[in-house]
Amino acid sequence: MDELRFNRSPRGHNVFQRIKDDKEAPIKSSRRNFVLKEGHTEDEMVEYITHVFKKHLVCHTMDEALEYDALVQNYWEFLHTNWPIINRVKHHRTEIAAVNDIDSIKTFVLNRLGPIPVFFFLTVIFGTRAYSCPYRNVEKGVMLLYVLVKGVSLSDMAQYIPKTSSHTVHKEIYMYNPAALNRLLTTMLSEMFSTLKSRHLAAERNPDPFKNVTLNLDGHDSRVIYVNADKASMYSYKLKKSGFRVQVCTDMNNMVLFVSAPAPCKDYNDGTMLLRMGIQNKIHELDCVALDGGYNLFIGKLLDSADELQYENFCYPIRKMRGIALTEEEIAYNEIFGSFRSRIQDYFGEMQSTFIKFSHTVVNKVAEKESFGVQYKLACLLMNIKRFVALRNIPTEQHHTLWLQDGFDYPTLPNIKVKLPQSQDLLATRKAFFDMSISLQTRAADDDMALGDDDRANEVKAVTESIRLYRRVVG
Repeated sequence: MDELRFNRSPRGHNVFQRIKDDKEAPIKSSRRNFVLKEGHTEDEMVEYITHVFKKHLVCHTMDEALEYDALVQNYWEFLHTNWPIINRVKHHRTEIAAVNDIDSIKTFVLNRLGPIPVFFFLTVIFGTRAYSCPYRNVEKGVMLLYVLVKGVSLSDMAQYIPKTSSHTVHKEIYMYNPAALNRLLTTMLSEMFSTLKSRHLAAERNPDPFKNVTLNLDGHDSRVIYVNADKASMYSYKLKKSGFRVQVCTDMNNMVLFVSAPAPCKDYNDGTMLLRMGIQNKIHELDCVALDGGYNLFIGKLLDSADELQYENFCYPIRKMRGIALTEEEIAYNEIFGSFRSRIQDYFGEMQSTFIKFSHTVVNKVAEKESFGVQYKLACLLMNIKRFVALRNIPTEQHHTLWLQDGFDYPTLPNIKVKLPQSQDLLATRKAFFDMSISLQTRAADDDMALGDDDRANEVKAVTESIRLYRRVVG
């Protein structure tokens, strides 16, 4: 066995991080895989991995599990709700237009996200109203997710639906009311996945001496271009291209809790964006945020505007003073800290492989920063849901997968064109019922006969058959 592949699930990540942080382990990390160290045998490796799995495979204690269960109860009601009713405001044609190769689109989105994150997007975020263009609303929503996970442009979507339709739906979801959508995504990120207590319970699994650290924060660059952009101000030294930078704050389970507004890379370094995002107004006084060395010089300025925070609320590597070498203890501290903080880089890698739109290989053509920021937050939210579902083993129910069925769409209420004929049909049926009843009663009176039980049953049967015949004729 030359190489051990790393499992990207939250449980696999927990084990991976434990092994990676253990300097005495018989295996070492190499490009997110494990290889056997020299001088160790495969039997030692198997014994060691078995020990780590038994000890650390369970990602949370009972108290931590109770915190997550409370989150599910308070903020995950969507799991048990039905699909929303959406009334079409425009009736373009009698027949709904077909999306080319929609089955392949659905399959790709399913494989990247899973059924529950897609169900959440379609029922909570997207499924609030009808959208233009003569396609099923569910399929419009799935195509929006396809753009994010596949990393294709709206022009590339022309092979499935006309380019004008793609632009129309994109505009209606991201630019209809971007401020409201941004607030909704921000609130969901901060509330649905983490509490102060759960963060501290998760921090108990951190390596010494970082068991007080509850949050990680770092910047992430994405390639972006737009019309009349100042490319010089957007230059990213990481990407060697123009782009936007966002600050992302995660907990120890790599759940994203806060995302800053995007900004041009060159004009806004990590420290400047830390001050700009107002992290002091988002974290609790008992939180501790792990930062890399690029933020050190800005913490003092941040604390000037934060009455309840202290230097103890931030953790960062020890900087070397000019002319003074670091001690062995300080070097060891920085090495452990670097390994510990790398988990947020693992998150960025996982996000980029899930949402290719935000990888370093795709250039995002955007109309404005706000729409890019909303899409980035949406991607983080869906990633959180995917990870939380795996973390808590949330089962997939039948209604979570209805969007995969051919021809499925949101339920609708009958419009006025349908209601009027139905009402007229009901009135005609009622009139036929009364007329038939009167006719039978008159006939019985003329015959001067008293109806017995059998006769009454036959009368009801005759009336029912007459109505059924009438409905068949008028229908």
